[in-house]
Amino acid sequence: MSAWSVRPVEDGDWNAAAEVWTAAHPHDPFSGPELQHQTAQQTAWGYRHTALLAQAENGEVVGLGLLSQNPGMYHPQRFMLELAVRPDRQGQGAGAALWEPLLGQLRGWQALSVRTLAREDHPVASFFLTRRGFTPGKRYFTSALNLSEGHLNQHPFDETLFLPTEARLTALGVRVRSLAELRAAQTPDLPERLHALMCDVRQDVPRSEPATPLTFEVFLEGVLNDPGLLPEAYLIAQAPGGQWIGQSTLFRSEASADLLTGLTGVTRDWRGQGVATLLKLHVLRVARALAAEAGGPVFLRTDNASDNAPMLAINDRFGFVRDPASVSWVLEFDPGA
Repeated sequence: MSAWSVRPVEDGDWNAAAEVWTAAHPHDPFSGPELQHQTAQQTAWGYRHTALLAQAENGEVVGLGLLSQNPGMYHPQRFMLELAVRPDRQGQGAGAALWEPLLGQLRGWQALSVRTLAREDHPVASFFLTRRGFTPGKRYFTSALNLSEGHLNQHPFDETLFLPTEARLTALGVRVRSLAELRAAQTPDLPERLHALMCDVRQDVPRSEPATPLTFEVFLEGVLNDPGLLPEAYLIAQAPGGQWIGQSTLFRSEASADLLTGLTGVTRDWRGQGVATLLKLHVLRVARALAAEAGGPVFLRTDNASDNAPMLAINDRFGFVRDPASVSWVLEFDPGA
C-alpha cells in the first residue's frame, strides 16, 4: 500500500490539481485558473469550502478533494463533495486518505449532509461511497453531440427537421437574440433583466435538493462574468411584446475545445410551444460555427436529470448521445451526534 500525504491546495498547485481532475473526469475538464477561480468565488460569496491534495512519496499529485456549497441549492449546513484520483492510482487508498480530513472538516462545520456525483460506470466510486455511508438518489444523464464535419454521422444535426418549428414561432413574432447583440444595442438594465429571466426559468428544473434563489451577485460573477461564457451563444427568446421568455447558454473551458451547455429554460406561459427547441436550434448553429473554427473533433455536452423528460426528448431529437448516468449520492449526518 502506498503512503499518501494530504495537504491544502496552495496557489502554485492549481494546475496540478486541474490535471488530476481532468484525468479522472475527462468529460468535465478544468484548467488550473478555472478551479482557482471557482474557489475564489466561494470565498467571495461567504461560503464554507476547502481544497486538499493527495501526494505520493515522490511528490506526485495523485488526488484532489473539494468541499463547497451550491448557490442554487444553498443551505448553510449542506455541502458538495468533489473527489478525483488519477485513473492509474485509483483503488490504492488515495481517495480514502483525502476523505478522512474532509469528513473531519464536515463534522467541524456541523454539516447536515454532503452530496457528490459519480458515474455509474466508474470502477470504484459506488463501492467507495457505499462503504462510507452514502446512499444513491437522483440520476443525471450527460449527453454529447459530435459537431465535427465528416463525423460518422455526417453532419452534426439535420436542422431541416426543426425548420417548421422555427417558421411557426417566427410567424408568431418570437425572435432569438444573443448576449453579444443585446450588449451592442446597449439594452437598458441588461444584467438585471437577464438575472430575472434566469430566476424565472430555473424554478422547475429537477434537482437533488430544493432550489434556492440565485442572488444577483452570484448570477453576475458565476454566470454573466464567467470567463468561459460565450456571449454569442448566450441566447434569449423574445416574445412579440418584447418580454423575454426563454434562454440557453454555452460555455467553454480553457482545458478543452468542447462546448458545455448551461441552463436552457422557458417561462411557464410559453412551455410546450417549441421555444426550447428553437433555442437549441440556434445554439447548435453557433456551436457548429465555433467547432468549424476550432478544427479537430469538438463535442457539445449537456446534462439533465433523468426525470426531465421534455429536455431529454429535445436532446434526443437533435442527436445527442447519452453517456452512462451519473448518480447523486448523499451522506446524511446525525445533527445530535
